[in-house]
Amino acid sequence: MKYKLYGNGADDDFPAIQEMLDSGICRVTLPPPEKHYVIGNTLKIHSDQELRLPAFARVVLKAGANCAMLENADFDNGNKNVCVNGGIWDMNHNAQNPNPYHFPDPVTGRKFEDEIKRLRFDKTTSKTLVRGCYTGMCFRFCTVKNLVFKNVTVVNPVVYGVQCAYTEDFTFENIVFEYNEGSPKLWNMDGIHIEGGCRNGVFRNLKGACHDDLLAFTADDSLYGPISDMEADGIFAEGCHSAVRMLSAGTPVKNIHIRDIYGSFYVYCICMTKYYEDRPARGSFDNIVIENVYARFCDGTKDVPGHWAPLIQIGKNVDIGSIAFRDIHRDEDNFAIETIGVEENTVIGKMTVYSAVQRNAAGGEMPFIKNEGKICTLVLDGVDTGGEKAIVGSGTAGRR
Repeated sequence: MKYKLYGNGADDDFPAIQEMLDSGICRVTLPPPEKHYVIGNTLKIHSDQELRLPAFARVVLKAGANCAMLENADFDNGNKNVCVNGGIWDMNHNAQNPNPYHFPDPVTGRKFEDEIKRLRFDKTTSKTLVRGCYTGMCFRFCTVKNLVFKNVTVVNPVVYGVQCAYTEDFTFENIVFEYNEGSPKLWNMDGIHIEGGCRNGVFRNLKGACHDDLLAFTADDSLYGPISDMEADGIFAEGCHSAVRMLSAGTPVKNIHIRDIYGSFYVYCICMTKYYEDRPARGSFDNIVIENVYARFCDGTKDVPGHWAPLIQIGKNVDIGSIAFRDIHRDEDNFAIETIGVEENTVIGKMTVYSAVQRNAAGGEMPFIKNEGKICTLVLDGVDTGGEKAIVGSGTAGRR
């Protein structure tokens, strides 16, 4: 090898690791480091390639690197058969530029919106994530077929732990989020953020508290495109902003199956919203199944007090073909608000709730459903409200 792999926690290991990746070998295995690895630039992983690290080998982003830690190599033409397996990946965010969505570059003074204009990037038509500017993401994957990301711990990203767009046939499993500092505030720190154009994804065993959505499906956010055929099984988080967000401002999000959520959340547990209310199109969701949820509210943070949404929020100005809830459990001792909220000007074709139990030890009223929209067919079967009202609000519901 031309470059030396140090692992001493001081010298830059990026040249050596990237040299191994560029060799084209199908598996690059890093040995246990003496201390930890340091990288001063973004690692690029190629097609038909696995990067493997010991589970507790730490990789730290060099101070002032101001870049992602790892991306697939070819956003434009795409990559296939990419695997990242193992390691504790520490973005070292207090030593990077602050969150670019809220704070200008400390040297140039430019904001993220300025960079987008400079690059002439149009998220409504582009099929690749923005390049050529600092985004604060730890991992980024775009236009990948057959991606596996497993046995990874993500530590203190500046913005998202993982951003993924126009990717299909992928698996994220055994992921731990260690988010204990802000960037500089506790904002925008998603766990896994799925952008437009993704389909056929599996998420298993996601653990840790994030300071935004632990798992997000956003069809009209940083990159527009439909999202479909997703399964999430096992989210475990105490003191987390939220478990799952689904966002559509016109582009469909459909065939989503989420199960086995355990934890406490300070904004909401699950939401389906349009979010961008200035856009004319309505949100579009269909075939959503949510089951085995054991969730409650917790206290917020100094930067996000929380407690402004129902535990499960269905926002205004959206259309949902069908949504089913099964085995929803809530033992609430912090904040009494409805368990499921449907906001105004929202239309749901069919909503079913099979088996739910809620208990209110927080005081105040805690209806099970607050409906301000229109539910064409509502089925409640085996719902124990703990003595609270089953449904309130000015909306309409065809009960069956």
